[in-house]
Amino acid sequence: MKKIRNIILILLFALLAWLSVPFNVLVLGSDARPWQPIKGSRSDAIIVIKVIPLLAKIKMISIPRDTYTDVPCEKGGKVDKINHSYAFGGRECTIKAVEELLGTKINYSVVFRFDDVITLTDIMGGVDIVANHSFTQDHETFKEGEKYNIKGARALAYTRHRKTDSAFKRDERQRQVMQSIAKKLVSPTGWGYVPGVYSYMQEKMDISFNPIKGISALPAILINKTNFEQHEIKGDGKMIKGIWYFIPYEDSLNDARKEFKVWF
Repeated sequence: MKKIRNIILILLFALLAWLSVPFNVLVLGSDARPWQPIKGSRSDAIIVIKVIPLLAKIKMISIPRDTYTDVPCEKGGKVDKINHSYAFGGRECTIKAVEELLGTKINYSVVFRFDDVITLTDIMGGVDIVANHSFTQDHETFKEGEKYNIKGARALAYTRHRKTDSAFKRDERQRQVMQSIAKKLVSPTGWGYVPGVYSYMQEKMDISFNPIKGISALPAILINKTNFEQHEIKGDGKMIKGIWYFIPYEDSLNDARKEFKVWF
């Protein structure tokens, strides 16, 4: 009996140790429309989420889609826009490109179409955001600083707009919506939506994630929004052979590498 108890304690300790290890999740938004195959599409949103269970902290960073970097699966290891990596080799190619750019390990991944935002936010009865910019997109109007509950086409309009500000502000809006979705699902008022959201994601989205590991992110999501650290890769645009690219500043890229480093 004592031997069995010791084995159980060892297994429990191993599980807790595994749950405490930081991990990265790559979230990719495909530009494919509902009637188009995801294969061969480009990633319109590239977001890395780092979960640090012991500190109850979550870090998020958006990688500009036009970032000039090595795309390992392109013929000859071509340097190209990072969002082209999905078209050339799907999720695995983009994972490799992001790992090389940030010098880190991607443990899990989620691939979605932007139209999935419509369904997910509809299932949840909407999510709350504070608009980071004043604009009108697809007949949907937002005023900076105002709080909104958005769902369906309105949520999609909020995450896709970039004509009147910048790709960086759009990236921030995408992170806002993802953060709001996560917070609502783990709050008592949102528990009833979990089965529907999980079922939809399993059926319609390309997911590589361990739900048990996700448990370790709950404290960070529950505590408060200050534990969602927002990071940014800064840089400049540059024309190379007639094509516009985003060139990251080396010091900004090094900061991102430090913040999102995981070893395994």
